[in-house]
Amino acid sequence: MSSIMSVSDKVLVVGGGRMGSAIIEGWLQQGTPPDSIYLIDNNLDTLKAYEQKGLHTFESVDHVPLDLEFRVFLLALKPQIIMQHISQFNRLISHSTCLVSVAAGVMVQTLLSMLPNAKHVVRVMPNTPAMIGKGVMVGFSESRSEFSGLIEGLFSSLGKFYWVSKEEEMHAVTAISGSGPAYLFYFAQCFIESAQSLGLDADFAKALALDTLTGASHLIEESGIDVETLRQNVTSPNGTTQAGLEALMRNEELKERVTACCVAARQRSEELA
Repeated sequence: MSSIMSVSDKVLVVGGGRMGSAIIEGWLQQGTPPDSIYLIDNNLDTLKAYEQKGLHTFESVDHVPLDLEFRVFLLALKPQIIMQHISQFNRLISHSTCLVSVAAGVMVQTLLSMLPNAKHVVRVMPNTPAMIGKGVMVGFSESRSEFSGLIEGLFSSLGKFYWVSKEEEMHAVTAISGSGPAYLFYFAQCFIESAQSLGLDADFAKALALDTLTGASHLIEESGIDVETLRQNVTSPNGTTQAGLEALMRNEELKERVTACCVAARQRSEELA
């Protein structure tokens, strides 16, 4: 998981939903010993699945023995659920525990005020590609402590990790990298459906569209060429690509919709705060 953590260090994950599971799966794929991860979740099927993978699992906070000390306490619950149950978590946090929240909109000061035992709090906004080691994680802490390196180590194993210096930037981060995969999945869905509408077999349409998106993404990452130049390199004058782009870019409607999408997500993050 991280060379900064010792073999005796324990991580407690509260919430085995989509994001919690994505993070756990990413750690397991990177070789984290499963018996160093403890999971609290009220879904018995989820608990059973992770028990079979070697994790320690608990149905509720009350079932966690008080003699266990956790190096990292990861809150992977929806903001509304955190607010409903936050008082229960204090008993499992010590002054040597780093509390990490991946909940959109829940501010550091809110967590500090509601969890008296918490002395080190970090907000992290991950995204679901973390489960395959391709995630983007962005962190914020009011004071960089001895836990900074630990957090970087934990989350860099799941993809790329960045820090922001102002907590309000986390709203924009949430809108771009946190929610961004869903936007791209929707574009992929539209691309596949468009391929089918042109008469291609469903399976072939899916493979062709997704392989094209994957290849283009790798080219962006590995070529070092800016995306506008890459687009221009494909666009021959009066060719098929130009015809398609003119339809896609007409009146800049797509750009406006993308901007509106990101603004709406940022505003929702601000509302949750």
